[in-house]
Amino acid sequence: MHGRHGGGFTLVELMVTVAVIAILSAVAVPAMTGLINRSRISGLTGEVVSALQLARSEAVRRNARVTLCPSADGLTCTNSVDWAGWIIEARDNATGTDQVILAGTAPSNTQVSGPAGGVVFRPSGLLVSQSQLTVCMPTNNPAANQRVVTVALSGSPITTPQEGGGQCP
Repeated sequence: MHGRHGGGFTLVELMVTVAVIAILSAVAVPAMTGLINRSRISGLTGEVVSALQLARSEAVRRNARVTLCPSADGLTCTNSVDWAGWIIEARDNATGTDQVILAGTAPSNTQVSGPAGGVVFRPSGLLVSQSQLTVCMPTNNPAANQRVVTVALSGSPITTPQEGGGQCP
């Protein structure tokens, strides 16, 4: 009868496989973390830009002032530079009352900051004054952990990545 080889791994083969997996994990985990963080920052920036565009279009559609402002309760504007939550508030010309069109919140571990009085669009869609909002995640991975959204007087938002050194404003 011929000798039979076992179907298992030797200890050396197992150790080499474990070492290769450990090296690949050490390289892949930081890259994946950076990818996830960049995606979260970009997603929140997209939400803020969409809210700005909706506020501008509602101002023109309603022929009334519309404000995108910070809100703690999703119902009323607050006078704060911390935009953990925000609303779009529009004047109803027929009734003379303000209505909340949209409410949004920043996910945990992200921050949005902007002007305390909010971003106010005139009925023409133009801004009352140029505004700037900052979307941030307090992390060093990626280095560009902030997105600055500058809203020109014309109402058009421009987004710029910025390195914050792991800090948020």
